[in-house]
Amino acid sequence: MIPAVGVIGAGSMGTAIAQSISRRAGEVIVFGRRQEVVDSINTDNYNKRYFPGLRLNPNIRARLMSDRLDIADCAAVIIAVPSSEVRAIVNATHDELTGKILITVAKGLEYPSLKTMSEIIREETGNPDLACFSGPTFADEIAYGHIAGATIGVDDDPLLRTTMSDMFSEFILDFSDDLRAVELCGVLKNVYAIGTGMWDSVYGNHNEHYTFLNMCYKEMCTFLKAISLDEDIFTKFCCFGDFSLTANVDKSRNRTLGLMVGKKIVKTPYLESGVTFEGSRSVKGIVELAKNHNIGMPIARFVYDVLSGNNNVRESVDTLIRKAP
Repeated sequence: MIPAVGVIGAGSMGTAIAQSISRRAGEVIVFGRRQEVVDSINTDNYNKRYFPGLRLNPNIRARLMSDRLDIADCAAVIIAVPSSEVRAIVNATHDELTGKILITVAKGLEYPSLKTMSEIIREETGNPDLACFSGPTFADEIAYGHIAGATIGVDDDPLLRTTMSDMFSEFILDFSDDLRAVELCGVLKNVYAIGTGMWDSVYGNHNEHYTFLNMCYKEMCTFLKAISLDEDIFTKFCCFGDFSLTANVDKSRNRTLGLMVGKKIVKTPYLESGVTFEGSRSVKGIVELAKNHNIGMPIARFVYDVLSGNNNVRESVDTLIRKAP
């Protein structure tokens, strides 16, 4: 059991992860930005903003991000903020994070650097002990203790893997020593979830849905075969499991974004938002990364073109059908 674990981010995923790992840690300290969230956790054992009906375990406490001294007591720190905020937050906490085991649950690709979250964290901190957590994991279901699988991307270090297995023992786990590939699975599935929502706004029956789903997964695997050092990445929770969940289930934010764009509820161009649609921020990076590796990705390109306002959904979907192998 780890004596103390820090979680940077008091949103839905940060709170859910804190609740899950609190059974395997002496203390979990959640760092948030909102005073009312910090007070709610410390006074009532509830995060009333995100999980008003869930009583948090008593060994979870909260601190404001500006009060970072408690990070010194943490052997491991989990970074659970939107991908667009990772570099700034890690840079600001650089001194406190030195020498810690760092785990990212953020999913995204920085543009224009095309770096994943673990690459950003390594660049900012120099920490050798890095891991990422990715899989079919909706935050609310983690928080309430439902069964979930996840992939831990981590170097082939037996001690570090043992620590990860202990910390995340509430999950069914598999491992990959290709952190970048694990993280890119999380980026790709968000892009394809947006695309599936767009497709389903035009074509609504089951044959059409699963035909497109298969087309997306085939394109995702083509990309991963070209860039991944892990030959088994396609069998792991970060790949098919996360892709299938995010593309199929309507409470997926990225799938919902695709549906809203397709139904013209959300106007394009749309590549930024105050709400966390990680896929909308990463799609440009995926298209550029594919170009750099000479990988054909017409579906990712379709998503980018629609979100950029260059094409409408129906015309783009019809083009995909005509060009499908």
